[in-house]
Amino acid sequence: MDRNVLLGLILVITCNTVCSVNWKHPYGEKLRFIPEGVKEEFPFQNYTLPWKDRINDLVSRLTLDEVILQISRGGASSNGPAPAIDRLGIKPYNWNTECLRGYGLRGEATCFPQPIGLAATFDDNLIKMMSQAVAKEARAKHNQFNKEGNYGDHTGLSCFAPVINIMRHPLWGRNQETYGEDPVLTSIMSDAYVTGLYGGVAEYPAATAVCKHFDVHGGPENIPTTRFGFNAVVSDHDWGTTFLPAFRACLKAGAEGVMCSYNAINGVPSCANKKLLSRFDFMCWLILIVV
Repeated sequence: MDRNVLLGLILVITCNTVCSVNWKHPYGEKLRFIPEGVKEEFPFQNYTLPWKDRINDLVSRLTLDEVILQISRGGASSNGPAPAIDRLGIKPYNWNTECLRGYGLRGEATCFPQPIGLAATFDDNLIKMMSQAVAKEARAKHNQFNKEGNYGDHTGLSCFAPVINIMRHPLWGRNQETYGEDPVLTSIMSDAYVTGLYGGVAEYPAATAVCKHFDVHGGPENIPTTRFGFNAVVSDHDWGTTFLPAFRACLKAGAEGVMCSYNAINGVPSCANKKLLSRFDFMCWLILIVV
């Protein structure tokens, strides 16, 4: 069975550990994560069943050690892919996949302009068309990687994109990856990117999006103070009206998660910031990468 069944399923394991709200995937219940021709032995492999039923069945079959390995491995090359679960027919998987402007970090793929240039077009339909193309290439290359038994970095379908940080510091080294300084435009572009990445077919998502970096992560870069360890001091008003709207839009569009940022916010690390993680009750915030 293809390892893709865990795209979405294992995310909900994480979701249940950090959220108490009910979350429904915006594209419906029937999400298919196994290829044609695969023998279905367990209910979680039956794509005709509701999504929650498949999740509950899979989670009930996992041991505690298996759950820990699935959510603690596969994030970077140093610890390897999340391991296979042979007894359930699940292959290894690597979550660390970059596809912000193409799926080209491993092998060849179409290379699109940086998001800051795309944002200058003010054309959200163009962004959607681009991410649809990225998703198609990602799906094709992922299938080939699986066939070859290649589970290294940048071989999966859980795209660490879009980058929806607001450009505030001119010396920040990742300004080109953002959609600029406008939270409204960034929200529109993030919605378009996520919608396109799913491929436009509700039952067959081509790839998934992980919005980053959550949150207030836009500098500085004047060493020894860097984006990897600074403290962002921000008012509630600025936080809520400038830095959070794009994440709301990204998740409403169907993103499977968010990546928490390296920095602290008002003295509290983002990945452990209770105020940040409970800011809204309309959506479950999935923290996939803990720094």
